[in-house]
Amino acid sequence: MIARTIKSLQELESVRAYWEEWQNHPNNDFEHFKLVCHLRAEVICPRVTAMECDGQLRALLIGRLEHTRFVPSIGYFKPLRIPATILTVIYQGLIGQVDEKIVQELVRHLSSSLASGEADAVVFHGLPDDSLLREGLIVYGSKWLREKRPQRSVHWEMVLSKEGNFLQQKMVSKHRSSIRKKQNELDSAFPGKTSWCWISRFTDVQGLCARIENVAARTYQRSLGAGFKDDEDHRRRFILFAQRDQLRIQLLEIDGKIRAFWIGTVYQGVFHSFETGYDPDLRRYEPGTLIFIRMADGLAREGVRKLDFGLGDASYKQRFGDKCWGEATFRLFAPTTKGIALRTSMGLFSTADSFGRRLVQKAGILDRLKTGWRHHLTPTRPPAK
Repeated sequence: MIARTIKSLQELESVRAYWEEWQNHPNNDFEHFKLVCHLRAEVICPRVTAMECDGQLRALLIGRLEHTRFVPSIGYFKPLRIPATILTVIYQGLIGQVDEKIVQELVRHLSSSLASGEADAVVFHGLPDDSLLREGLIVYGSKWLREKRPQRSVHWEMVLSKEGNFLQQKMVSKHRSSIRKKQNELDSAFPGKTSWCWISRFTDVQGLCARIENVAARTYQRSLGAGFKDDEDHRRRFILFAQRDQLRIQLLEIDGKIRAFWIGTVYQGVFHSFETGYDPDLRRYEPGTLIFIRMADGLAREGVRKLDFGLGDASYKQRFGDKCWGEATFRLFAPTTKGIALRTSMGLFSTADSFGRRLVQKAGILDRLKTGWRHHLTPTRPPAK
């Protein structure tokens, strides 16, 4: 078993045929990965590990070597930003014919790379609970150099039906009535001015991104440094998927202006949610729920079989999701002064975060606390001149 390291975009071509045969998610798509490496300033180079057995390629671990910052947090509170060189293993980054022997050799190879000073840490994003790689990190990775309490989350998906209005048919009558009421209130507030646009073919992605930016700039996600932003990164990636007829966007327009959006891609029969947001002035009408129902119907009409809600948990995902599983972000640190310092700081913040979450969950105020903080982060509309 040989672990071969690939650290240039040109060398990626040597494994392209196998990669494109194994890719199964927008994140691990070959062209998308190359584009991200090209676009993002923090990326030093691709860092892909090719696992070969008897001269035959068996698996790929897809990552990027990055100059970035470690940001330990307690909830939304992020007081430290520690510069570091990180090997970031992307979500769904292990593809191919994976078995325990390959995972064992991968962990050994990465531990050796960290000891050589190549990076201060390796970050594995969103490893499912039943992942062989997750188990391998626990069994074969040094317990002194891995994170003691990995950051956990829940991942949700929903099965789509071919029937029209299937989502509302699944709801209890009280919930359906509430949604109809919100829709009627929205229509009454803007009589004859609301329209819902389902877009699966694109002629001007750049112009559409500029229009979406007007509302995205006012979302709480923007205050967190997350969510959609009209920059080259988003535009180029959306153009890539639009050229393949994979990009999908649901819009709510009022008087010709975009006031809510939901963006994602259809990849191998599954819709993967990317970005969503709405004008906070419309919060009372629950535009997030209204736009989600229309988007799900649009996907169902196309014959899409599943909807992947993407990373993180949320109340609307719990409400509409059919299936969920646990995931965790694992970190393996270098046996250096910098690596140990990073591990210590992450451990302290993780302990405080876990304690705080248990406290607010026990008090039954977690959702209210999240909602209040998001409202606090939402940018206010500038005063009219």
